[in-house]
Amino acid sequence: MTASMAAARARREFPVFVAAATCAFAGVWMSVPLAAVLLAEGGAAPATVGLYAASVWVAALFSAPATPWLAARAGGALRLHQWAAALSALALVGLSTAPPLWLWFVIGPALGIASCLTWTTADAIAGALAPPGGEGRFLGIYQTFISAAIGGGPAVLWLTGVHAGAFLGSAAIMLLGLALTVMLHEPLGAVPRRSRLTLLRLRPVALMMIAPAGAAALCGALEGMAGAVFPVQALALGMSAGAAASIVVATGFGNTLSQFPVGWAADRFGAHRALLGCAIVVAAGAIAWPLLAPGWGIWPVLAAWGGAAGAIYTLGMVRAVQRFAGPARAVGMAGLNTGYLLGGALGAPLGGLVLQFLPGWGLPLAIAVLALGAGVALSVAALRRG
Repeated sequence: MTASMAAARARREFPVFVAAATCAFAGVWMSVPLAAVLLAEGGAAPATVGLYAASVWVAALFSAPATPWLAARAGGALRLHQWAAALSALALVGLSTAPPLWLWFVIGPALGIASCLTWTTADAIAGALAPPGGEGRFLGIYQTFISAAIGGGPAVLWLTGVHAGAFLGSAAIMLLGLALTVMLHEPLGAVPRRSRLTLLRLRPVALMMIAPAGAAALCGALEGMAGAVFPVQALALGMSAGAAASIVVATGFGNTLSQFPVGWAADRFGAHRALLGCAIVVAAGAIAWPLLAPGWGIWPVLAAWGGAAGAIYTLGMVRAVQRFAGPARAVGMAGLNTGYLLGGALGAPLGGLVLQFLPGWGLPLAIAVLALGAGVALSVAALRRG
């Protein structure tokens, strides 16, 4: 197939791919709060609920780097995506049976592995479909729908209710996405069918991954803090429990709206400038919203903060797509996902420690310093020629 024919097919299949990926993300993220509530209602201690969540994330973290190897043996990124979506749906059906507690710790990690492979292959396919010169806008559209799915998936629980049977709704959404992938073809360059990377060849790939993986890790750390620590800080600032819980909604709303504009800015002005701009907005927002709390003025600031923080991942993805092709791209995209998971795993507990031992302005200042320092470093790293 010629390059022009492949590009034309990519344009035709793009809406279907986005719809399939949206279903995959919505199905998984609908199950996250559902699992936490059902475990708590079943008598599990908060530490046990946290341990279950950690088992899912740790399993995902260890599976992300294996994506290129697994995809090469499955027959491509699309084939692995389909297998992973099917396994995710099967795990969700297992949770719908209200299993005993020990079985949650078997099914949960299995779901973590399968859903992570669904995510990493979706990102690899998106990267392969992105047209040269328009990576930012293309991936911005993709990430807009993914962000909406992550935020909107849990909202489906308003329709299904919070009970074990609602996991079947999650599985049905996953299967809908799986059905849509039947209309897709494996894009050129998503992952190699046979990887020939060696340790010697991995060294330049690792050097070129500093900016993309660093951006993903920064985004994961910031979003981990926003979800786990910002509500606690909000309570200390005099906000009600309902308002504190709504912080995640505000940051998620901003994340959804920011993806395409930031992607356009990356195409127009360069990913390195867009990265630095997002870092500045994150730093300014971290300082501004505690000053405005508990008044209504915090909400647009939090939305802008969430938009800038979330778009940092998209910019890392743009840079990875621009730099890598073939086997290197497969490793690069896996490194991007691994960086995000590492950042999220570290961001929430570190943010909690700062909030505990440096109350008041400790956390806002720490986030501002982290964002500005990492933003400058990543902007410089993004200028490296590959």
